[in-house]
Amino acid sequence: MKRLSSIAVVAAVLVLGGCAAPLDLSDAQRVDDEAPSTISSVDLAIAAERVVADDGFVVQIDCGAVELPVVVGTSVECSAVDPATGEQGGYTVTITSIDGVDYGLEVVGSAVDAPAVDSALELASAFADLTAQAITDSLGEYPTVDCGTADIEIFVGQEVRCAFTISTRSGLVLATVTDFDGTSYQISVIEE
Repeated sequence: MKRLSSIAVVAAVLVLGGCAAPLDLSDAQRVDDEAPSTISSVDLAIAAERVVADDGFVVQIDCGAVELPVVVGTSVECSAVDPATGEQGGYTVTITSIDGVDYGLEVVGSAVDAPAVDSALELASAFADLTAQAITDSLGEYPTVDCGTADIEIFVGQEVRCAFTISTRSGLVLATVTDFDGTSYQISVIEE
């Protein structure tokens, strides 16, 4: 479980660096000793794995199975998996230069969506502040809210009873988490 923060929530992703290296297609199928006009995305993925390995990363890259034109600027989005950890990431592989049968590649790590998070921990004081904001209008003033001291697990459907105090009275509210996207959440609050 991760802890929510009011500043930022950072999800760990596979560290992917940008790197460039020449691609040798000397064994590619040629007609009259001319450079091929297309390259298989599978061959491009293999070349990208070599480029990334030269920078010290061992990953399995999958660029699909299509034929791509051998033209400067041709790029393809590829997925990557670290076989040791199972972490996933992505790369953009771009042909940057062509010199006969040799091609330069740029392999740049790209962000991928982090896996969905089902729950997270929130400080009780932060949950109390959000609850206070939610009931201020209905109470007519900003209340003091106490939701306890233990961290609160955030997930859709979670119900938390909190005590509130204003200048004229005190009472209890039930705060229910109605939406949670892994980084932020919303609550609905009713007075009991």
